[in-house]
Amino acid sequence: MSALPANIRAAIFDLDGTLFDSVGLWHEIDDIFLSKRGLVPTAEYRRAIAAIGFRATAEFTVEYYKLDDTPETLMNEWTELAREAYATTVKTFDGVREYLTACAAAGIKIAAVTSLHSEFARACLKNNGISEYFSHIFTTDEIGFKKSSPLIYEHAARVLGVSPRDCVAYDDVPIAVKAAKAAGMTTVAVEGVLFDKAECVGAADYIIVSIKDAPAFARK
Repeated sequence: MSALPANIRAAIFDLDGTLFDSVGLWHEIDDIFLSKRGLVPTAEYRRAIAAIGFRATAEFTVEYYKLDDTPETLMNEWTELAREAYATTVKTFDGVREYLTACAAAGIKIAAVTSLHSEFARACLKNNGISEYFSHIFTTDEIGFKKSSPLIYEHAARVLGVSPRDCVAYDDVPIAVKAAKAAGMTTVAVEGVLFDKAECVGAADYIIVSIKDAPAFARK
């Protein structure tokens, strides 16, 4: 695989399913809270919530399943189910630390754009000993843009002080890969649980099985 373009100055990583081996955890949480209500998660539901953020997911869930719960009730329930797991047991995929180390050694700024709750993101980064690599964590709830929008990637680049053209974005969800490409970034699609290769045609500059296979940074 060819190296990344020599102009790359910043790397923006998704977390769940790209760096964190955590998608299965959220499927378990879906199963638990829906089963309490006599419901099951559908494939359509899982696809719809893949990249929209914590509150947006709660609002969508209430509408999709016609629940009597408020979004706040769901968020509180999910928070309790997920808090301990992200702080103690959720691990990164093999090769993540090594790739971040190579990224930092190349002088690349490192940030995350995620629909994960900020508390969970920071706790998991800390527990896996990689929080020091990240200068910024941009969450959909805090920024106000979904990952399906190029605006969240444009915002991240602006805060990092670089042009989107000088950024590379990594994600396992096709709609987020498309958004990063629309923002003008180089894109790396990761073949995770939620990946559909056909949906990434024209949007992914690189398609990899895992971060271990990610393209190297060009020598400066």
